[in-house]
Amino acid sequence: MLFLHISDIHFKQVEVGQPDDPNLALRNDMIRDVKAMRERIGRPADGVLITGDIAFAGKATEYDFAYQWLEDELCPAGGCAIDSVFVVPGNHDVDRSVETGPAFMAARKQLREIGAKDADSEIRKWLRDRISADVIFGPIENYNRFAAKFLCALRPYIESEAERQQAGVMSRPFASRDLLLDDGSKLRLWGFNTVLISNEDDREGRMLIDPAAAQIPVEDGVTHLVMCHHPLGWLKNRQAFEDRVNSVAKIHLFGHEHTRRVEEHKRYVRVRAGALQPDRDDADWKPGYNWIDVSVDTDGPKRFLKVRLWVRMHEVSQFQAIHDPDDREIWESRFDLPAWAPVATTSNPTQPDTVSMPGGPMTTDGASPVTVRSVTIKFFKLKEHEQRRVIANLELDREDDRNLKDYEVAINAVRRSQENGKLQLLNDLVEEMLAGQGGS
Repeated sequence: MLFLHISDIHFKQVEVGQPDDPNLALRNDMIRDVKAMRERIGRPADGVLITGDIAFAGKATEYDFAYQWLEDELCPAGGCAIDSVFVVPGNHDVDRSVETGPAFMAARKQLREIGAKDADSEIRKWLRDRISADVIFGPIENYNRFAAKFLCALRPYIESEAERQQAGVMSRPFASRDLLLDDGSKLRLWGFNTVLISNEDDREGRMLIDPAAAQIPVEDGVTHLVMCHHPLGWLKNRQAFEDRVNSVAKIHLFGHEHTRRVEEHKRYVRVRAGALQPDRDDADWKPGYNWIDVSVDTDGPKRFLKVRLWVRMHEVSQFQAIHDPDDREIWESRFDLPAWAPVATTSNPTQPDTVSMPGGPMTTDGASPVTVRSVTIKFFKLKEHEQRRVIANLELDREDDRNLKDYEVAINAVRRSQENGKLQLLNDLVEEMLAGQGGS
C-alpha cells in the first residue's frame, strides 16, 4: 500500500481562492513533486493520510476549499480516488468562535485541571453523556461535516443498543478503516482525536486523547497504523496510549510538530508529516510531506512488514529528499510479523472498506468498484433535500433518523443500502442525478 502523508495544511479562509494566496506557488510546487515522485516510485498512491490541521480556523469555507483541492489537484496528482482519503482533526480544525460560550469554556477549564491519573475516567464520563459530549464535539462540527465524506467523522460513545442501531457507523470517537496488504492480510488504520479540549491554552503535556486509543485489539492477520495530530509529548494521559501503540502498532503517524521527521525503533517507526503550509513567521519554515509504502515480505514461513519512506522538504522552489542517517533517500524499516495464512474460502475475496462498516466492492462491466466509501462521496454531492428524496424512494430511512444530523442520516442510508443489497442501485441513481446536474 502506497500513501501520501500530509499534515498542517492550514487553509485560511481569507487567503484560499485568492490570486495573492501566499501559499499558491508552494502548493503548485508540491503537486508537481507528487506527480514526479509518482513516476519515480513507479505506481500511483493507494490513499492520502492527513494528520490534522486541514483548516486554519475550523471554518466551513476552509473545508470546502480543502475538499476541492483534494479532489481536483492532490488526488489526481497522486493517482488515487478521493474516497481513499483518511483524516484526523488537529487544533486548527477547532472553531474557536464556538468555544466562547460559557459552557464550552467551563468544560475545557475543568478538564484541563484534571490530573493524568484521573483523566481517562473523566473523559469517559463526558463522552458518554449526550449533552456533555455536545460541548466537547461542538467546536469540531465543521470538521466533522468534512470528515463525514470520508467516513472519518467523530462521535461520542454510544451506550444503549438502541442508540447504537440509530447511530450506525457514527458511534465512536475515533475513525478506522481496513485495507488489504499484498499478502491478503489487513492494514488497519486508526485515527484518534487529540483535540477534545483544544483551545487557546493548548500547551505541551496538557492535551487529552480519547481513552479508546489505548484499547487497540490484537488480531491475527492485522497490522496496525495509528494516526493522531499531537505527538505523544503533548498528551497528559499519554502513558496507556503510548504503551499500547508501542506494543501493537508498527506505524505511528503524527502532525503538529514540523521537525524530527522520522524516528526508527526496533518494533515500530514513528513519522511526522512536516507541515505542508507552515506559518511563514516560523523561524524554521520548511514545508514538507511524505510518501509511505507498506508491504509484507516473506522468508519461508517468516513474515516481515517493510515500511519505506520518502521524506520530502521544500527548498526555494522545489521539494527535495531528506536522507536517512546513512545518506539514503529511502528510509527503510523492517519488522517481524506473526505467522499467518489466509483462511480458505469459497467466496470471492473482497477489499475491506471500514472496520465499522464491512463489505467489499461490487463491479459491473469493468467499471470502478462500487463501495460504501465511493458511494458516500457521490451521495454527499447531492443537496440535502435530494439526499432525503433518494433515501425515501429506496426505503433507506428509519423513524429515529430525525434525531441525527443530516450527514449522519446520509451515511446511515449508504450503510443500509449495502445491508439491504441496494448499494449498486443507490450508486446508479446518484450518478444519474449528478449527470443531470452536470456533476460527477
